[in-house]
Order: sequence, then C-alpha cells, then structure tokens
Amino acid sequence: MHIVISHAATPGPRCRAASPTLQLPHLQALLHKAGGQKLHTGSAESLTPLAEHLASDQAYPDGLVPWAAWLAQGSGSYQEGQHWALISPCHLQIHSDHVAMQDPGLLQLSEDESRTLLAAMQPYFEEDGIALNWHSAHTWLAQGSVFQNLLSASLARVRGQPTDPWIPRQSAAQGLRRLQNEMQMLLYTHAVNDARSARGQAPINGFWISGTGSPLPQGAAPYGAVMPLPGGEALPIAPKPLQALLAPTGPIPGSIPGPTSPHALYIDALSASALRDDPQAWVQAWQALDAQVFAPLVAQRASDPAISISLCSELRARTWVSGRASLWQRIKQQLTAPGFHHFVQDL
Repeated sequence: MHIVISHAATPGPRCRAASPTLQLPHLQALLHKAGGQKLHTGSAESLTPLAEHLASDQAYPDGLVPWAAWLAQGSGSYQEGQHWALISPCHLQIHSDHVAMQDPGLLQLSEDESRTLLAAMQPYFEEDGIALNWHSAHTWLAQGSVFQNLLSASLARVRGQPTDPWIPRQSAAQGLRRLQNEMQMLLYTHAVNDARSARGQAPINGFWISGTGSPLPQGAAPYGAVMPLPGGEALPIAPKPLQALLAPTGPIPGSIPGPTSPHALYIDALSASALRDDPQAWVQAWQALDAQVFAPLVAQRASDPAISISLCSELRARTWVSGRASLWQRIKQQLTAPGFHHFVQDL
C-alpha cells in the first residue's frame, strides 16, 4: 500500500510555523518503523504536480495521467479505446492583465446547481463530439476522441492561480478553447448564476479540462476493501493496486472529491487550508487524517507490513518505505523520538 499526501509541507509562513506543533502519533509510529527512504524532486513548470506523479507510480508522461479514465473505470462506464477528461466547473476572475481561477473548493456548488449547469452545457459538448456526464458537483466526466493524447494541466496548477500559462495550446485543443468561450457566454446570464450572485456567491463562468491520458493495462485492476475516511468517504485497505480518493469531504473545509488511482491512496485534504495558509484548518485536517486514516493502519500493521508513505511539498517529497529498520535506526528512534516536524522540515 502506497499513501501519498499532498501539501504535507507547505510554503505558507503560518502553516509552516504550525508544523512543529503537530502531534500525529499514528503517522509518526508508521514513519519511525520504516526501513528506508527515497527523496523526490519536481518542477514548478510540469503539468502534473509531483504528488500526482507519485500517486500515479510515475508511470505516465507529464500531463497525461489518466485520472478521468480511472474514474470512469471505477463507475463502470469505461470502454477500451475511449478517451476521457475531467471537466471542473469553475469561476474565472478577469483581471486587467490575466485570468485567474478561484479555488473550486470555495464555490460551495450544490448538486442541483451542478446538474442544472451540466444540462445546459451538454448539447454544446455533444455538437463537438463530446459526451458529458455528471459525476459529482465539482467533477464531470467527458469522453471524446479530442482528448486522445491531449496534454492537460492538473486542476492543482490553476486553483487560485492565473490560468494563462496552463491553457492547452495544441492544435487539437483549438475547438476546446472555442467551446470554453461559448460556455462563458452561455453561463453569463444563466439563472443558476443569477441566484448565486444574489446570494453573494461567485458565478460559475467556465470549466477546466484535466486528467487526460490512457491507463496502462494494470489500471483496470479490481479495487479492495474499504474503511471510513473523514466525511464518510471510503478508503480501500486491500493490497495494491487499490482505489484512491482525493480530498475527502465533510469536516475538512474546502475539500472536494477528486479522481482515483489504482497505484496509490492519494490524499489531498490538506491542500485547501495550505493554499489559504490557514494553520488552524491545516492542523485540524492533519489530526483528522491521523485519527481516521493512520490509526487503523497502525492497528493492522502486524498483519500488513507493506506500507510506504510519501509526504509531499510543492517541489520535494520523501517516501518512507516499509521494512525492518536497522539496529542503529531503532536505537536512535528510541533515544530521540523525533516529532512530526522532523520528517518534513527539509521539504
């Protein structure tokens, strides 16, 4: 079992100052017993963030991690030879010199609103040969030949950031850029957005394409047993490959459901608070993960020793690999008993 945690270390000064105060006894217990470590480095220019590369077992080209196809596999709608993409309804903020995307986790988009907007947009996608289907309020699934080998930037690259550097510029994406412009005009006067504006909420005036790519054969592997995650989501605990869940909902503010990987459990529940540099919410999210994800793993550690954990920042990550620690490692751990900050201070 490989667990990948995005934004385990954050550049925000307030969250970084809170890191030494974190008490995560169950996660620390697992890290203390690791037999080896691996260090990874990423690039700020890559379409796929480092944490997502690790969650995909680094088996796919940059910008072609098949999050959408994996999600379609999980729902039983995937067929061999199809090409899929994630469609994320969003709010684009127009500035004098750039366009930025508000973090979708802050939109509070309801299921009814999401379904109504999708129904209005669906005919336009179909005219371009794209089948558009609802999956969750924040995530729709699109299927069409236009997505074949289409490089796309992760939603993590644009939430709260300018979108211009990440818009697909391939010739195959020309029709998609036109479709995005058409949807901006369609949504401008939509009743859902009128109601949202009246409530002081940001309107939905665009969408983002991500998660393109075709899965390797092992991407269709069956999923395993599950255990509860924060907010009532399910965490598979069977041996690899296993289902993974992004951003559990519920008590972790700003989290939204995301796609799945057969290679690792990818946890993105810390990103919303990290991006806001909200130390209180970031610490609470960590504590929820420790209690509801890592405590059960500690309890079953003796019967399932094959656990590796990757803690990620934006550009660096370290993976603790399960195995028997050396005698010197065990002595050092007993004498020093380092806190959690020890494991992420150089990320």
